[in-house]
Amino acid sequence: MMKGFETFICLVISVSIYQPLGAETKRLHFGQCTLMVNLQEIRDYFSEIKQIIQAEDTITDIRFLTESLFQGIQAEESCCFLRHMLRFYVETVFKHHTPSSSLIERRTSSLANSFLSIKRDLRQCSAQLQCHCGEESKVRIEEIHNAFENLDFNTAAVKAIGEVDSLIHWMAQSHQN
Repeated sequence: MMKGFETFICLVISVSIYQPLGAETKRLHFGQCTLMVNLQEIRDYFSEIKQIIQAEDTITDIRFLTESLFQGIQAEESCCFLRHMLRFYVETVFKHHTPSSSLIERRTSSLANSFLSIKRDLRQCSAQLQCHCGEESKVRIEEIHNAFENLDFNTAAVKAIGEVDSLIHWMAQSHQN
């Protein structure tokens, strides 16, 4: 009898631990590429640092991720655009950011790991020729890189991290089925 109760408790605990994670994973479509992404987890990481990071952003007249930037991306180029955006964040933004606290360091590390995971899946789509890169995506990514490089790198990194919510919003609104 006791063994059955222990099994039941383990089952209840495992369902309560793993259910929310699976429940938050969304199927997103970027061109021909379909990804399973836990947007809520990414939102949670960002929301924990949003106010601090945005308060550290002293340059208010420049934005990297504008609404018009995302509006111009065609559905068939969205996979390529996202792949390059995540590469930009992982290889440039997070690399040049000097965290102001251990909380910021932990959460930006968590964001970077989430982005790396999505980027890995996008790389598979690219290898299967499901990730079309057109001129529009390349031009927009180049514009973001140029704007970033025109600022002090840590200042630019703070600004870019503070704008992660725009990227999350674009991913969620434009690409769910």
